Amino acid sequence: MPLTVRVESSPARRFAAWAIAPWVLLLIAALGCVQYLQHGEYAYLLAALIVVVVCAGCILRQAWARPTMRVIAVLLALWALATGVLMLQHWDDFETARQHALTQPQVAEMAIWMINRAQRIWQVGLALKALAIPLLLWLAWQLGRPMVRAQFGRR
Repeated sequence: MPLTVRVESSPARRFAAWAIAPWVLLLIAALGCVQYLQHGEYAYLLAALIVVVVCAGCILRQAWARPTMRVIAVLLALWALATGVLMLQHWDDFETARQHALTQPQVAEMAIWMINRAQRIWQVGLALKALAIPLLLWLAWQLGRPMVRAQFGRR
């Protein structure tokens, strides 16, 4: 008696550029979880854990994760915009700090070095926020397209 084996193969997934974004968000949120736990920022920790769960659902292409990820992407873009505007309000603070440091010659050199380092970190943070806003909005738009919507299924 011949043995028959039923083989069900799912269609191969094609590369989708939008699928990279949930992986990046997952990694950033996981890093945030570690830092928020270390500093005791439990509200941010909870938010980061929610982002991790939704990203995992989106990576697995769970139907519930697609609309949730769209909302989270828009909320994160708005958060980046709001915090970026708040950061821009402190644009002149570095020059003010430099002027104060120069009035104290005994610590001026080290203070200027620290101010310059803080300003570079601030600039990188601001640049990352400026980059994140259009990328998050693009992700939200992509997840709403019918072609992407069809890639999500119920499990």
